[in-house]
Amino acid sequence: MEGSGGDLLAGGFGGLACVLSGQPLDTIKVKLQTHPHLYRSAYHAVAHTFREEGLRAFYAGATPAVISNVAENAVLFVFYVQCQRLVQWAAGSQDASEMTVLQRASAGSLAAVFSSVVINPPDRIKCKLQVRRQVLAEKVARLHHPAASVANSSWSVAREIARTEGLAGFFRGLTSTWAREVPGYFFFFAGYDAGRKLLTPPGKSYEHLSVWRLALAGGLAGCCYWGAMFPTDVVKSRIQVRGELSGSFWITLAGILRSEGIFALYNGLLPTLIRSFPANGALFVTYEYTRQLFMPQTQNTANSYVII
Repeated sequence: MEGSGGDLLAGGFGGLACVLSGQPLDTIKVKLQTHPHLYRSAYHAVAHTFREEGLRAFYAGATPAVISNVAENAVLFVFYVQCQRLVQWAAGSQDASEMTVLQRASAGSLAAVFSSVVINPPDRIKCKLQVRRQVLAEKVARLHHPAASVANSSWSVAREIARTEGLAGFFRGLTSTWAREVPGYFFFFAGYDAGRKLLTPPGKSYEHLSVWRLALAGGLAGCCYWGAMFPTDVVKSRIQVRGELSGSFWITLAGILRSEGIFALYNGLLPTLIRSFPANGALFVTYEYTRQLFMPQTQNTANSYVII
């Protein structure tokens, strides 16, 4: 896996940039997905969260989110480069720059099989932290006991999951994560590759994209991902937050459709798309420029999307 160290570092820094630029709206997304009955709109969710929980609530779950995104993108980009080589071999191609949009998208989809395993445990902790206040209210209503409490830190949530569900609890929702990530990253890398080609000025090579064009292509990639896979993410969030023992992907999906209708699968889509554009723009700009610092120039030129 030649060059993997550079991809690991670049992907990790890219994931960090993605979280720092998008965490507040990710919190709103999870609230709308898991407790849609509490909010009339995304704006209402923002105003209610700020009024009732304060500014810090928008960064609830930030620690596991950083761990999740840094680990996910580090693993994703390492395996993406390796899967590109596998796709090149299967297609009989020798030059990475000649790969088609479909081939790059296929490599991204394969890479997501590995990154999904890494993202699931911290992602579950993040989701539970983001809606801890709503979970507490449900406990009080169900138990009729004002002293009901809920875990309010990453470590306490992790201990609660380990105590009540065991090691397998950290991987609850993994099937849903695969169902989101594997096809999702096909659209993600297809959107990025198509976007950078559309944004290339006439007569120039797309390897020489400016920072703002690279950011636009990254933003398009994020919108393609979420636009295609958002319903799957709603199901995943429900399973991870509520942790029903019978909550398989298909049972949970059928339950949502039966009791709430198809539009419930799109609760939180607007803030997600708004968040996704700058977050994924930051991801790709940081990834490409960090990769330039850590990869040998010859190797970097052969594999990277942008040459400074």
